[in-house]
Amino acid sequence: MAFLNHAVRLVAALLLAAALVAPAAAQESLRLAEQEIKAGLLYNFLRYTQAEQPSHTEDPAIVCIYGSDPFNGRLASMEGRTVNQRRIEIRSVRTYAEMDACSLLFLNAEQRAHWPQVRTYLARRAVLTVSDYDGFARTGGMIEFTRINNRVGVRINMDAVDGAHFTVQDRLLRLASIVRTDPQ
Repeated sequence: MAFLNHAVRLVAALLLAAALVAPAAAQESLRLAEQEIKAGLLYNFLRYTQAEQPSHTEDPAIVCIYGSDPFNGRLASMEGRTVNQRRIEIRSVRTYAEMDACSLLFLNAEQRAHWPQVRTYLARRAVLTVSDYDGFARTGGMIEFTRINNRVGVRINMDAVDGAHFTVQDRLLRLASIVRTDPQ
């Protein structure tokens, strides 16, 4: 009888452990899927936006990350591919001067406090700005990833896009909600 009680307790402990681990594993799986979706969307942002002064096709389309890489290397699959006849390069940037070469700058949410200075530095430069922290688009960022009901969404700030002299194709606009810069 003692063996049976021990076996029952062992099975109950294993089931409890599995119940606790399963949501954590499911949560990690959702996070990884979200990173894949965002990485794919970054490619589409490059594809469906154009600067009024287009770059030469021999110039690379440089995707920059300011802060740590929230994509855990998932952007590496974009490296070397082409978008709008331009070869894609992925770079990590640490200084404002390095941002001059960027076609698209992803500002990691951990760098949120630096956004006002980055925005000022990039003013009048044709660098598409993207982040995933809440409020990025309303504070002058061009494209913000959102999360609504466990789905990745997109906000586009047309004031910021127009101010940097970009055009956004309807195909991308249909996926997004449009916001304006909050008055300061």
